[in-house]
Parts: sequence; C-alpha cells; structure tokens
Amino acid sequence: MMWNLRLVEMVEEECQDDLYIEVREVFYDNLGKPLGHTRATAGGENVEEIRQYLTWALEALDKPILTFGE
Repeated sequence: MMWNLRLVEMVEEECQDDLYIEVREVFYDNLGKPLGHTRATAGGENVEEIRQYLTWALEALDKPILTFGE
C-alpha cells in the first residue's frame, strides 16, 4: 500500500457551505486510487524525520485538492 500527504477538502454534512482544507495522509490501492485518509501529524524519531515529513506537506500544496470520499 502506498501513501502520501495531500490536501483534502473536508465538508461537514450539516453545513455543506463550510469548506475546510486539511493536510492528510492519503492511502492508495495498487492502482493509485485513494482508499482512505487520516489526520497528518508531524512527528518522528529525530529532527530529520520531522523535516522530511514537513517537506512532504509542502509538496502537497502543489498537487490537486482531493475531496472527501474521492
């Protein structure tokens, strides 16, 4: 299974007009289709691991925004 960080548009069912975008860890199947996502947290065993994670988060800004359920 593959994953990366992406911007994901979150829309609350009760209030469809409220748009909120989050950096999320997105998981994909073998064909590259998103399977699910979870909240992204910048953490690691050392500073370099955190730096790498934050670099991936910045790279997510250059990719299309995914919509919840996509």
